[in-house]
Amino acid sequence: MQLNRIRRLFAVGFALALASLLGAFAYQSTAVNAGGLLFVYGSTTGSCGGQQVGAGFQDSNFTIEAQQFWPGEPVTISFTFPDGRVLSPVVTSFADNNSLQPAQFLLNGVALNGLDGVIDMPANFPWVQSTSVGGDYAFPFPVTNKWPYGCYTFTAHGGWSNRQAQASFQVLPRSGPAPNPGPATLVVEDNTTGDPSGQQGAFVNIFGRGFMSNEVISIWITAPDGAVFSFPYQPIASDIGSFAVPFIFDANHPTGVYAFTALGNTSGYQVISRFNLTSRTSPLSGYAQLRVSNPFPPAGAQGTIFQVQGKLFYPYERVDIWMTLPDGAVRGLPSQYANEFGEFYVDISLDERLPVGEYDFTAKGEWSGFLVISTLQLTSGDPNVTFPVDPFSSPFVEGSNSGTLDTLGPPPEHLPPFETPADPIFPSF
Repeated sequence: MQLNRIRRLFAVGFALALASLLGAFAYQSTAVNAGGLLFVYGSTTGSCGGQQVGAGFQDSNFTIEAQQFWPGEPVTISFTFPDGRVLSPVVTSFADNNSLQPAQFLLNGVALNGLDGVIDMPANFPWVQSTSVGGDYAFPFPVTNKWPYGCYTFTAHGGWSNRQAQASFQVLPRSGPAPNPGPATLVVEDNTTGDPSGQQGAFVNIFGRGFMSNEVISIWITAPDGAVFSFPYQPIASDIGSFAVPFIFDANHPTGVYAFTALGNTSGYQVISRFNLTSRTSPLSGYAQLRVSNPFPPAGAQGTIFQVQGKLFYPYERVDIWMTLPDGAVRGLPSQYANEFGEFYVDISLDERLPVGEYDFTAKGEWSGFLVISTLQLTSGDPNVTFPVDPFSSPFVEGSNSGTLDTLGPPPEHLPPFETPADPIFPSF
């Protein structure tokens, strides 16, 4: 069944084992519908939109308290991230290594994935719990290191009363004394240029020195928005305390400055090096045309199905298509085939798991080489996750003249020269 046809009401309780709550800073925002109240208890305070709000840090906890709902009614809790994504606590409360890989958790036989800090495309299942006889609900939630820094909006929605309330919360970077680097050093450079910068698809070298001999090195990478993801493995330093490992920045990584951190597990030496990731250029060519035909103007809320039409490509040629997200990340879509007149169309669903902002839709003809770009604007949609979203990637092709719906990945020009850092595979051309 098509993605937007398979949503159904799904109430789910998800038990979490959490550490004790830190601090007691509570802030409340104005209810969207009269009567509902929402408070957030964080470990510190912050500021969102000029207002003082509850705040916390990655790897800490906060508590949400909803008041003035109907007794015993199901209340849905949803989180709107700083970039506009709307996600359920079911999937934001744990992390997976890669949300495109098989999940580590099952709910009623359905695979679930958390946030991986890069793609973040889990199946979005609602968090629904019943209030007390007094119409209250409270629960602690974790902020994992996959949560970006910035201001969040939390929403509580009553399933029977339709009462709704929202409150803001800020995730702050931790501050404190600088870690001890000891004699260790860290260099991150593009394999081709030797520069601490490169384009998506870059093969990056990581060189560490000055660690203890034969100690295990932990490496993690902090994305431009503050989300953290782990290196695929832990290298072991040589007899003189050095190590060298590769890393690939593929098209799924947003553009911006990344911080690489290396920690010696025995010595405690911790060093940081930064790398600036930029996008690959896509120069326009040819006279083919591309437009967003619906909606018009080309803007819509999360959940909208956008129709994109192309013409003046070569008859029957394959047209590779992809979308560039507001953060510079690239999502590949199924290649389409033009008809006998060089025309094609695709209906693309952009759901609440995607950030709001401007998207570039790019189409390139295999034989003609024509490359054209059309732009659309995605705006905020429903702040409540009340229906499950099937675990397909998004953007998702709902229909096309080719009948091709499976997402194939990034386009060829955005692929890195190797498939994995552990087992390099050279592409064949």
